[in-house]
Amino acid sequence: MVRMHGFSLFELVACLALVATIAGGAALRLPDILARVRLSGAAQRLSAALRQARGHALERGSPVEVALDDARQMWEVREVSAATLVREPLPPGVAFASLPASRRVRFSALGTTENATIALGAGTSVRRIVVNQRGRVRVQ
Repeated sequence: MVRMHGFSLFELVACLALVATIAGGAALRLPDILARVRLSGAAQRLSAALRQARGHALERGSPVEVALDDARQMWEVREVSAATLVREPLPPGVAFASLPASRRVRFSALGTTENATIALGAGTSVRRIVVNQRGRVRVQ
């Protein structure tokens, strides 16, 4: 007797139902995953801008600040003489969750600053950028 190799119709339908269930569950989580990716990228870009501002202050020997604009959802690096060096908006879906009272982080010519914590939020996720008095920037 010759036996045919392959799948029966029932096995094929069961496999397709399983794949559809897994794909449906993944599709429901996709917006949350994208929001976390955007949030992580924004936190990394802002922390890099803070580090760059500190380096610029040390290089020039003059104060540089990072101004945080909650209303326009953007930040900008500028010299104290008001010359803007970099301006960047936050990505869609990411917002400032909390800001320092002065809404800026100013680095002195020695690279020091006041302690500051900037929180970015997207959905239920929050990333914090912490700057200490010595100018060290960390993302939490």
